Amino acid sequence: MSAEETPMRNPKLSLAPASVLAATAIAASALAQELEQQPQVEEIVVTGTYIRRPSQFDSPSPLLNVDADQLAAQGHNEVGRVLEDLTINTGSQNNPDAFTQNFTTGTSNVNLRGLGVSSTLVLVNGRRQTQSAVTTDRGENFVDTSSLPPMIAFERIEILKDGATALYGSEAVAGVANFITRTNFEGFDLELGLQGNDNHPQQDVEISGLWGGGSDATRVLVAFNHLDREPLTTFERRLSGPTDDLSQAGMPGSFLVPSLPGNPAYRSVWTAAFDSNLNGVADFVEPTLGLPAVPGAQPPVFGDQDCVDIARQDPKVVPSFAALIPSPIGPIPIGLCQFDFGGFYSIVPEERRTSAFAEVRHELGDNLQGRIEAHIAENEARRNNSPSFPFAAFPTVAATHPDNPYGSDVRFIGRIIGAGGTAIESIHNSDTYRIAGTLTGIVDNTWLWEVALQHSENDFFVSAPDVLVDRFDSAIRGLGGPGCNPATGTPGVAPCVYFNPFGSSLTGTGTPNRPELMNHLIGFESFDAKSKLTSLDAFTSRELGELGGGFAGLAFGAQYRGDELTYDYDENANRDNFLFLVGNPDFGDDRDVNAVFVELALPFTESLNLQLAGRYESYGGGVDSTDPKATLLWRPTLDFSLRASVGTSFRAPSLFQAFGTQTTLAELIDPNVGTPQFFPVRTQPNPSGSPLDPEEADVFNVGVTFSPGEAWEIGIDYWSFDYTNVIIEQNPQAILNAAALGNAQAQSQVVRDPASGLLLRVDSFYANASALETDGLDFTVARELDLAGGGELRAGFDATYIASYDLQDPQAGEIDGAGRRNFANFGTSTPEWRANAFVTWANERHGVSAFVRYIDSYVDDEVDLGQGPAFFRPIDSHATIDAQYTLELRAERAPLLTFGAINLTDEDPPRVQTSGGYDSKVHDPRGRMFYAKALFRF
Repeated sequence: MSAEETPMRNPKLSLAPASVLAATAIAASALAQELEQQPQVEEIVVTGTYIRRPSQFDSPSPLLNVDADQLAAQGHNEVGRVLEDLTINTGSQNNPDAFTQNFTTGTSNVNLRGLGVSSTLVLVNGRRQTQSAVTTDRGENFVDTSSLPPMIAFERIEILKDGATALYGSEAVAGVANFITRTNFEGFDLELGLQGNDNHPQQDVEISGLWGGGSDATRVLVAFNHLDREPLTTFERRLSGPTDDLSQAGMPGSFLVPSLPGNPAYRSVWTAAFDSNLNGVADFVEPTLGLPAVPGAQPPVFGDQDCVDIARQDPKVVPSFAALIPSPIGPIPIGLCQFDFGGFYSIVPEERRTSAFAEVRHELGDNLQGRIEAHIAENEARRNNSPSFPFAAFPTVAATHPDNPYGSDVRFIGRIIGAGGTAIESIHNSDTYRIAGTLTGIVDNTWLWEVALQHSENDFFVSAPDVLVDRFDSAIRGLGGPGCNPATGTPGVAPCVYFNPFGSSLTGTGTPNRPELMNHLIGFESFDAKSKLTSLDAFTSRELGELGGGFAGLAFGAQYRGDELTYDYDENANRDNFLFLVGNPDFGDDRDVNAVFVELALPFTESLNLQLAGRYESYGGGVDSTDPKATLLWRPTLDFSLRASVGTSFRAPSLFQAFGTQTTLAELIDPNVGTPQFFPVRTQPNPSGSPLDPEEADVFNVGVTFSPGEAWEIGIDYWSFDYTNVIIEQNPQAILNAAALGNAQAQSQVVRDPASGLLLRVDSFYANASALETDGLDFTVARELDLAGGGELRAGFDATYIASYDLQDPQAGEIDGAGRRNFANFGTSTPEWRANAFVTWANERHGVSAFVRYIDSYVDDEVDLGQGPAFFRPIDSHATIDAQYTLELRAERAPLLTFGAINLTDEDPPRVQTSGGYDSKVHDPRGRMFYAKALFRF
């Protein structure tokens, strides 16, 4: 039997569970009569309204629909890449960027309009799913789209492109992404897929299956997917430039030396090189840590004496010396022994993903239907990192250390493993479980009702190696090693040993650092984060009086949600016992959310329809919100419709933002130094104790859809979001800049080493402190042609223009963020234009599709303090081509074959002068990807 879609006995009722308020404007008595008949035109419930509509022409809200055929034509093997390609999406975090996404490797998300990954509500069959337990570096929780049901199970993805809090509640600020599974699939599909990188040894192997069957009264759907992904590292595909990934903390490293034998005169030096035009040649240099020897001045920094010799053997060691100072112990280089860490990280992590979905629908009676669905997703990811992390604090090496050549106490700027080291892995494992049940029925041919219960959980485990503070402090004093008791041992006397931080440990001229000592110094910062969501929905609807265009409809209902979030860190993390990752405290909390809502449909005429909706949602403790929405649809002809919507939306503070503490690593430019480096940033609830208020938005949209000819469809929408009370993690770069300019509050949040003045940590808080206003235009054009026996041709394009993206940042001030990377504020990367053009052709056996994807140029604002827009560097525009060919073989049981390429012309992402070398929030770094699939249908 070939796979096909077969109708259930009561097709109208079978659609209701996909919406909380299905069929609002349909008279219940008329609905009951329709249940006994086969409809001539089967309408669907679209996201953003609870009224059945056959197409976008009838939707009062801007709606984007991506069906199963469109998903297949794009060739992606994960839904995150599909969402990433949408022109309305900007700033999603789908690449394993170790420099700006410390914990979320293996996840993906959606970021409509650049309002934040937590400002788009993600639904599965119209129901909520728990958010990922891990957050972004900014403390944002989000629904992990990598943990949704298998993509082969999706019938369509509906994306509402304006605010929808009045219908769905919190998080629906920028819109809603509703993933709808197939309803009446019959048969068994088995798909095998292979995707490989054209230039590097990286590939994905995938198997997916879908089975559906049953009787008129009972339908069953089962889907599964397994993905095995090999890694691609920055060593294999280096996108960054020669100065983008330099760390001042290497091994061999550098030393702050307060005094030298003979007290040589210190002088100002120049050590930091900048490549402003990205040609690989230093254009100018800046003074860094070498300062004059005057009262109160910081001591200069000396590179390790063996740095140059070791660099000759290992190109990852990069001397940056300005001068040599004569001394009784020989010439000492002033400057830094740097470390190039850029070749150790993951562009594609090693991953194993397994997911399954099952659904049963059953007719319990003439006017009663039950539905239960469940899915599970288990994702394992391993991400490469540098051989060891640099020290956030600079330990003292005593003059008595047997390998100390300086004859005085010095401060070590470095790490325990650099030269000769290999990448270390961090582990990111996510397990998601979800079950939902729904009852739908009609009472007395009048009232349509629905009750639904859902429970979902995410368990996320993260583990990363780092140096333990207490063990390193002992080892640098000669009391290290697994057999040494620091309380009773003698420095350097077995079993107690010294850790040697000098290059002599690598050249053989000093004490070597034995493997048993190195293993003893390293621990694993680990945490187990769990999020849970339980929701109960109930609604009822019926007809009201008849208006000029039909019966008015009323629906009302209520929702309960219970949220829970816990973080359990290891003992060393609880004690802040890691030299770079520092640590975090455990925490946990929960809350109950109650909501009531109402919707009214008023068809004044056959061409004019007004819908009103409102929702009240309470979180307790005075945190609540009331949000109305009005939508108007005017369709004077069959070929033209005008829609408009206005309303408010909100997002409540997440449990993490309200109660959690998180220490992450951020690339920052310390104004006292002038070069980008990585530093710990600890973000925690506001110490004032005042609760966070909900974020609020005023949302407006007006658009038209029209057909100038039978084969044409054109849509234009203007959209506007005025987002206030935005909850942000204070931008650490902005805090550093403000502190350098004398801001007392910012200075209290900057933690520096008291001896050297070097930056140790930035403390940040969650606060309602910002606003974001953005508006723009969406364009869609599509045309279909029947080639009279030569197949069917469809072509078109969609585009988004961001006219404004104005930010009010408490540290950075007012910013025109459109066309900027927005590194130094709470915004996200916002190229002004994004566009996709496509053409598809198909006949009985063959199919061809091609997509051209364009991302506009924008500017990089990651510059030094005091360097304004004149110093911003351009990020080039980017265009790629995706292509696909399908062939249906005629032999019995023969598969449908698909061959394709993503980024057919192998375009590199535009260069960005930052760690990693590209903007992970905008561009795909993988290069050309070829794929082949075989779909067997039974």
